[in-house]
Amino acid sequence: MSTEVLTPEARVRSRRPVLFLVVAALVAVAAVVAIVVGRGSTSAVPLAPDNPQPAGAQAAATILGEQGVRVRTVSTTADAVRVAGPGTTLLVTATGRLDDDQLAAVRDTGADLVLGQPTFLPDLEPLTDRVEPSPVGSDVPVPAACADPDATAAGTLSRSVGGVVALGDDVELCFPTAEGAGALATWEQDGRAVAVLADATLLSNEHLADAGNAALVLRLLGGNEELVWYLPTVGDTVGDDDAGGTAALVPPTVRVLGLQLLVLTVVVLLWGGRRLGRVVTEPMPVVVRSAETTLGRGRLYRRARDHAHAAAGLRAGCATRVATRLGVPPSARPEVLVAAVARATGREEAAVGALLYGPPPTSDAGLTRLTHELDTLESEVHPS
Repeated sequence: MSTEVLTPEARVRSRRPVLFLVVAALVAVAAVVAIVVGRGSTSAVPLAPDNPQPAGAQAAATILGEQGVRVRTVSTTADAVRVAGPGTTLLVTATGRLDDDQLAAVRDTGADLVLGQPTFLPDLEPLTDRVEPSPVGSDVPVPAACADPDATAAGTLSRSVGGVVALGDDVELCFPTAEGAGALATWEQDGRAVAVLADATLLSNEHLADAGNAALVLRLLGGNEELVWYLPTVGDTVGDDDAGGTAALVPPTVRVLGLQLLVLTVVVLLWGGRRLGRVVTEPMPVVVRSAETTLGRGRLYRRARDHAHAAAGLRAGCATRVATRLGVPPSARPEVLVAAVARATGREEAAVGALLYGPPPTSDAGLTRLTHELDTLESEVHPS
């Protein structure tokens, strides 16, 4: 039996991998901390009160906070029901993403309601039967033309995407966009104030300073000391106490630790992996523009009368673009995307599913018709 004695140099060499792992772990932790600190408390969610981008609403939330209004942000119906109540204002930035059960839950909170973007819903039942959405809006400034104090204080709105039609005699319509329709509807219901703003983008940083938008928005949202800012998300349900799936069960510290381990794993793989040398480019005999290859592929499809491949490409491109606009992840199942598009456009789910995933056309005329229908569908889907 022999005993191996390590020299001082060998001991140093044996400790180098361990020392490297320790240093890599410290670097990973520092990188994660820098990312978290650098990211701050801002987001990129449209109409979010912490989004400083043009589509965000950080300006309105900041002004409300300076006026003494406490802004609380929620992203699920369960949280909105839990936080909102009598004596608070509940802002729903996109009612088009709520189903009947969610609308009923919002109604039963007892809070003053400010509802945004109802244009893509067939109606607002069962939340209220006093109004219904109208597709007629205005691209030019519209005057208040009503006696509502908030509207008269604003004077004019810069624009309105869509409108609201009054179904009850007690509904005050302001900023008329068409005969019997306006950009704002207000009324009293069950002892609380309700306001429907046809164009919720008036809250955004981009449009808040236009015309009288800021005066109207701040008066509608600042009526109580507490404002619950509800940003509906695709896939949220009224009884979903476990919002976000299993990710909600994981404590934030565990998620941060997991990210650190991921960064450390990447560092170790890069350190221990085999180096393949620098990338060597090979000169191509000819450079072909991407547009030319697309046109060439299209001519081949037309010459071969391969309507199925052409239709599949058109449908895939349309599905990708509308999913991006609606915030649906690329990995979502077709039925999830179909449901989101149906809610956003007011179409039947069966019609949307047949258009995006139906059988391929069998003729040039059918392919042309499919192209026009997909283009129409895409034009009806707007980011919320």
